[in-house]
Amino acid sequence: MSLNDEQDTAEISTETTRQLEEAEQAKRNTASVIPMRNFYIIISAYLLFTLIDSALGMIILLELFQRKYNALEISTMFILYEIFGMITYLVAGLLAARQGLRFCLVIGLIFQLIGIGTLIGLQEYWPRTWVIMYISLAHSFNGIAKDMVKVSGKSMARLVTQEDSEHQPKLFRSVARITGAKNSIRGAGLPWGAFLLKLLNYRVSLSVLLGMIAIILAPCMLWLDSQLAVSGRVRVLTLRTIFDKGKDVNVLSLARIFLFGSRDMWFQVSLPLFLRGTFEWSFIATASLLAGWEIFYGAVQSSTPTLILRPIGIYPIKKATYLVQTTLSLMIVTIAIAIVVTVKETNTTFYALFLTGLFVFAFVLAVNSSIHSFLIISYCRTDEVAINIGFYYMANAMGRLVGLIVGGTLFYYVGLDACLWTSAGALLICMIVSAFLGPVPERPEKCVNSTQ
Repeated sequence: MSLNDEQDTAEISTETTRQLEEAEQAKRNTASVIPMRNFYIIISAYLLFTLIDSALGMIILLELFQRKYNALEISTMFILYEIFGMITYLVAGLLAARQGLRFCLVIGLIFQLIGIGTLIGLQEYWPRTWVIMYISLAHSFNGIAKDMVKVSGKSMARLVTQEDSEHQPKLFRSVARITGAKNSIRGAGLPWGAFLLKLLNYRVSLSVLLGMIAIILAPCMLWLDSQLAVSGRVRVLTLRTIFDKGKDVNVLSLARIFLFGSRDMWFQVSLPLFLRGTFEWSFIATASLLAGWEIFYGAVQSSTPTLILRPIGIYPIKKATYLVQTTLSLMIVTIAIAIVVTVKETNTTFYALFLTGLFVFAFVLAVNSSIHSFLIISYCRTDEVAINIGFYYMANAMGRLVGLIVGGTLFYYVGLDACLWTSAGALLICMIVSAFLGPVPERPEKCVNSTQ
């Protein structure tokens, strides 16, 4: 072979190598762009949906209060919403594992369209019993929608985060920011709903929300990867595979039942009615306070990893039993608010102590909830994240359901003080359950369910 031939061969080899490297780089770029595109679409849809769902709840609550329905009747109308949500969380996790997150998200948005469209059909001249039954059924579609969308949104943080111990801070920050943003936006949805109801009317307000859902639906159907989060490890469904998620996931889920059951015993329905009835606040004032609470709560959640836990030396998280201390703090704050409400001397001091207590409660609950949200993600395998998150938030919905029923009943027959004292008891149980949590896994993907 001549010298020229050898040079030509070397140039061809170099060119081929360069082309292969470029192709490999292009493949890596595409692989990174597609997951992030999925991430941005799903998270944007999740956050905007949260705004709409929050506004919807406020519109329903204030409209019913305006029609002179009491706390027990209103709580009854939200029962199916929570029951269907509880079932949906589990089903959504399994559907996401089999069909992907896009399927869950799109189905959730369609159910929201059905629910809001049905609520628009409510008539003012219907008897009270008909109204209770109709809203219960119509709002149950929204319960299904919320939880289908939530499983998709909560699963994305785990899917875009690397799975080694050095990336635990990144995972925690991602979960905290998404959860915090969601709660802040949920807070913004409260005055948005009150504003729509005040400016327009019940049906037109719901029509605006209906249009907002339709806007979200198109990009989710067109641009999301249909195979996102599909798992090859979904097994035959038995009672064991449904309810046995391993010790840590099961214990954390049980603690979640009592944590959010305790909150919704007094916050979900009783507090807004207390503000309207005892404080005699307007729609906008009531919604604005609740919005401020939610936004503050979300901001604390977002900053929990670096601004709260790091300065006190417990970040990155090594022990799940930090939840015992934060739950104890939450119980103490709840007891303090209960004492203030029990004394019930309506003066400037009462208002100041009560409102201060609300925001201290929001701070401690946000830190506790942020650790909760990180732990459930950390305890999950990547390819089972949707199933485990669905199970965990099913427990969350069960707690909300129990809290709603107990809180509505106690508020109607006794008052807000009884709701708060019972809430403190639920937090005591939550604290005891949290003590049985195991250590945080160094490598999340190796956190295999201990009984499987």
